[in-house]
Amino acid sequence: MSEDSSLLVSPFRALVSQAEWEGLACHRPHTYLTGEALLKQGSAGTHVLALVDGLVKVVRRGHDGRKWLLAFRGPGEILGEMALQSGGERLADVWAMRKCRASVVFASEFQSFVREHQLADSLARMAANRLKEQTEDREGAVHERLAVALLRLVEVSGGQRSFSLTREDLAQHIDVGRKAVSKALGRLGPERVEAGKSRIDVISVEGLRQVVAGRVGT
Repeated sequence: MSEDSSLLVSPFRALVSQAEWEGLACHRPHTYLTGEALLKQGSAGTHVLALVDGLVKVVRRGHDGRKWLLAFRGPGEILGEMALQSGGERLADVWAMRKCRASVVFASEFQSFVREHQLADSLARMAANRLKEQTEDREGAVHERLAVALLRLVEVSGGQRSFSLTREDLAQHIDVGRKAVSKALGRLGPERVEAGKSRIDVISVEGLRQVVAGRVGT
């Protein structure tokens, strides 16, 4: 992987023109505060959200209470489209990691938009690529997986370096134990990442890229 290459699947915004995105994003604007749920697992897929600004995490809850932090999403994304495609309930919660602005687009409106702009195949490919992305986050050495996850988080947030996350959040995301995350953070070192009780600060993006590229930390 080159140092300049993106680790992210392109957001929904990349599938449409600026005018088309703005038209979708002007529906029923709503503001969500940090820690507020934008969408709830198990609720009906009556609408999607066009995320205009902010950062969210997608969390799935198991029947036994276990949680998986599936993904981070930033501006330019559509949230909740999977429930519309399957015609069922939402498969995960979506929580605001910072103040978010989003537009509520009813299911019928979004489905008409997809048909009008012939986006069905593109959405299917995007879903498949994101599943692959989640699988990659769970492969390889833990410190390398953590480096990939943090680089993706920096990118999806638009270049932010400081995040309200715990070690448990990161453990849920890369599917390891909390102690394994602490050990991986130690291996990455404070010159790359600093971790507080409920905060993660990326100090060196370049340093994390080098870990992912296999030049150091192996």
